Amino acid sequence: MAAISIRNVSKSFGLTPVLRGLDLEVADGEFVSFLGPSGCGKSTLLFCIAGLEDLTAGTIHLGERDMGHIPPRDRNIALVFQDYALYPHMRVRENIAFPLHQQNLPAETVQKQVAWAAELLGLEALLDRSPAELSGGQRQRVAVGRAIVRNPAALLMDEPLSNLDASLRVRMRTEIKRLQKELGLTVIFVTHDQEEAMVLSDRIAVMNAGVLQQFADPMTVYREPANQFVASFIGSPQMNFLPGTMAGGALDDTKTLGVRPHDLVPTRRAPNDALTIQGTLSLIEPAGPVTFLDVTLADGTLIKATCADPRTYRPGETLTLAAPRANVCVFDTASGVRTGALAPPSDDSLVGHTSDEAMAHGI
Repeated sequence: MAAISIRNVSKSFGLTPVLRGLDLEVADGEFVSFLGPSGCGKSTLLFCIAGLEDLTAGTIHLGERDMGHIPPRDRNIALVFQDYALYPHMRVRENIAFPLHQQNLPAETVQKQVAWAAELLGLEALLDRSPAELSGGQRQRVAVGRAIVRNPAALLMDEPLSNLDASLRVRMRTEIKRLQKELGLTVIFVTHDQEEAMVLSDRIAVMNAGVLQQFADPMTVYREPANQFVASFIGSPQMNFLPGTMAGGALDDTKTLGVRPHDLVPTRRAPNDALTIQGTLSLIEPAGPVTFLDVTLADGTLIKATCADPRTYRPGETLTLAAPRANVCVFDTASGVRTGALAPPSDDSLVGHTSDEAMAHGI
């Protein structure tokens, strides 16, 4: 296994820049996700690491080796594609063994490695089937088996779960994480699904328009987003953005407030040490363990809050919502850069009585 060092990497297709001066250090044995919207350059960066795309500028090192002039087949990097890319005329056994045959390894070694990968991925009973006889999840496991069978230094995965249904995606991401921990693999995982990135990753590289926005562990990205783009892309539903003037006189319109729906809950009386917002309940959206409340503010802005029990609320009623000030992000309105959290009020001597719902959220 080896670390991956991406230094000042840029990539253009003709006159169109796709990657812009990226710097990333992926540690040995780390699981890193490249996360961002379609067209942000995350797959292009993955293909640059694999050697399938040439760099316009910068370098990529695998361990101590500069990979710039090393062809893809000699990089000891395995790539799992979005569409599985299995050979339809080969059985599962032959698909997994293919990279070993390419290395002209002895038959005994090939058989041993295929058996090891099949056992690890629960494919023993499927080895003599063709890809056409497999489900989507089984095909994905075969693709992973073919990638790991030769013990690569790093495993690169390009949106490998996007073709699976929701329940199968959950099972497969558990399998991928287990596999990575068990083998100590260095993994780079490309996805546009922020939930996948949050669940799987040691660190997340959030990208937009070829520029790295933030590179940190999942909860830091969630709780301390570097800017408004990261704040809006991470979290479902996305963060509410409000003018700084709603901070009770503490800020002006040069600042923007960001508060996540899960932090914003109804309260019977506004507590002194929280950000409070009033609006009209427009819609109730049950979502299992929590319920989302769509609340319309006086200026027509629609925001989302949450509650545990929606039975006491009715559309059309006026709600007072509260969020802990420490959980409210403050952004510079002009640049979108996060400047910190909302400071506590200057006078904390007045403390209101809150509902059980608000007390449960620490406000």
